[in-house]
Amino acid sequence: MAVVAPAVLLAQVPWWASALMLVALPLLVWGWRPAQLAQMELHEQRLTLIGRHWQELESPRRVLRAGPWMAIQTPKGWLHLFDDQAPREQLQPFYQWLWTNRKSN
Repeated sequence: MAVVAPAVLLAQVPWWASALMLVALPLLVWGWRPAQLAQMELHEQRLTLIGRHWQELESPRRVLRAGPWMAIQTPKGWLHLFDDQAPREQLQPFYQWLWTNRKSN
């Protein structure tokens, strides 16, 4: 059903609109970049994340960590931290803060 519905909807669209969507889709995907952190500051009860947007977290929503990569879900979306942005020794206090302040479901 999930595959058939878009095909049925696109079949009803005029040819010029389909062509416009086919041209616009690669341009939209090409301009997308994941939000990355530029700076992290750890205060007593909150974590300040500075990237494209400035955010403060009192408790993290979700944190995914796979090897040298980490993603933090914030109210404004996901922020990504890669291994070339900081050594693990510098990130250890942030990992500890994220672990101790996590929400338990």
